[in-house]
Amino acid sequence: MGKHWDLTSLYTSFEDPMMDKDLQDVKDEIKTLKKWFEEKLTDNKINDTDKITFILKQMTSIHYKMGKYGAYCRLQSATDTTNQTALEKLNIIEALFPDVKQLEVMFGDYISGVNELDKIISSSPYLEVHSYILKEMVENNKHSLDSDTESIIARMKNTGSSAWTKLHQQLLSTLQVELPAKYGLEEEIKPISTVRNMAFSNEKDVRKRAYESELEAYNKITLPMSACLNGIKGEAITQTELRGFSSPLDMTLYYSRMDSKILDALINAIEEGLPLVSKYLMNKAEVLGYDNGLPWYELYAPLGEEISKVTYDEAKQIVYDNFKSYNPRLANFAKMAFDKNWVDVEPRAGKRGGAFCSSIPIGESRVLLNFDGVLTNVITLAHELGHGYHGYCLKDEELLNRSYSMPIAETASTFCETIIIKSALANWDDKKRFEILNDQVIRYVSIIMDIYSRYLFEKTLFEKREDTTVSVEQLCNIMADAQQKAYGKALDHRFNHPYMWVNKVHYYYVDRNYYNFPYAFGLLFAKGLYSMYEKEGDSFLPKYDTLLRETGKNSILGIGQSVGIDLTDIEFYRGGLRMIEEDIDMLIDLINQSK
Repeated sequence: MGKHWDLTSLYTSFEDPMMDKDLQDVKDEIKTLKKWFEEKLTDNKINDTDKITFILKQMTSIHYKMGKYGAYCRLQSATDTTNQTALEKLNIIEALFPDVKQLEVMFGDYISGVNELDKIISSSPYLEVHSYILKEMVENNKHSLDSDTESIIARMKNTGSSAWTKLHQQLLSTLQVELPAKYGLEEEIKPISTVRNMAFSNEKDVRKRAYESELEAYNKITLPMSACLNGIKGEAITQTELRGFSSPLDMTLYYSRMDSKILDALINAIEEGLPLVSKYLMNKAEVLGYDNGLPWYELYAPLGEEISKVTYDEAKQIVYDNFKSYNPRLANFAKMAFDKNWVDVEPRAGKRGGAFCSSIPIGESRVLLNFDGVLTNVITLAHELGHGYHGYCLKDEELLNRSYSMPIAETASTFCETIIIKSALANWDDKKRFEILNDQVIRYVSIIMDIYSRYLFEKTLFEKREDTTVSVEQLCNIMADAQQKAYGKALDHRFNHPYMWVNKVHYYYVDRNYYNFPYAFGLLFAKGLYSMYEKEGDSFLPKYDTLLRETGKNSILGIGQSVGIDLTDIEFYRGGLRMIEEDIDMLIDLINQSK
């Protein structure tokens, strides 16, 4: 077993002739389907059942090969960001997206006009399996423009919102921060990513100087960044109007398959959860010697100096053993991922940072880690394997039934990390329990408080952007106000972070507006599910797998109903909040014991 992932089940290399064949097949199949629409769609000799079946199979083939080709390029680029071949080939496959979008609109136009669609679907086992997707196409068609216009919009994004997104990423990734000789520290120049990581330093002076220097550095790029943000949000508002939605939030909820009543219950639960997280931050402020709440640069300050170490082999064993105690099927999946080298483990030059899991069309997953031996890497490994297990539960579904919306994406990952955390709190010593709990509670701060502030910021931003462009000063004021409402007395608002809108890439995707509340939903949904497991025991296991299989072919409301959950009822989320409160109280007890 190696520590680099094996991609040969996709392609053996960029010289693999199957890559060229798949690309050519996609181009040919797009042309074939376009021609079929022109020549056969109105042919009365072909019945609607056969027409829909043919189109579905062609679209599935196109998406399968494009997904396979694109996945290989992205995964190669992830472990070697300097790989120009990967980037060039990725650009080639992405250039075909507008053509596929045009085909999807043409399909939607056609199927929306089919008489007795329900009867046709029920007459064919193949179509019945695709029932949700087909009916969703009919609904989506109400918000679609004609195929030529959709194709034009898709192409214009390359010089519109996509160009703004790339400019944002380029400006941020190349931003160098001047760290002055201050607080006894020598003068330095560091990339913005390095400076932001200093928020976790053990030295207060390092944290404070990094914060001050970060805010100063953003002044260099706020004007172009505000242009990026105004351009992207302006395009989103235009699309909202053209597609007949009442607001960008309405559009986001629709395409997320999420009922507004679910969001209302979620936001109400988040607001109930704010005092729980605030309790931890106020305790932390007391420990660190602050009377007026924590300044921003102390939010992520470590509270312990000793860091437990763990090898990758030890981490694998911990994950496997704890997954097995929950469900042997989950443990067997993890073992398969380890044995088949689906995990790229260690950091190295050219490899992108962070961690992710990519589910690929061939029914497999790949996990990227930057494993550096700290104890919390165990949680990261479990988290990403949770994503992989989600894909594993979907692998026998039809390809078009495997895509799930953003709010549901963090369910399996958060559930799996909760398995490890619960075991750690029950079986590990106080030192290790403290490290795991501290990491988790910091995550709660990010997902409950910071995510809530991002949601409030974006909501206000859209309201103001409808009438005019929003200035740098206004953007900073909106962000400061959002942080005031989210953090309350736990944050010393003399030292807030008004430039957080510059840093967060989530605001800069035109097709992912409100890329914030899905994280909070994922956390509280998964915690609520685990609370059910604690009550129901092994009888919960088949429910959970059923839920994961439903995620690609049901609304979020329907997914909950499939296992007896009403996601519009705040009481469900309160079960997750109670688990979070238990973790926070345990951490505070450990902190107080060490005083």
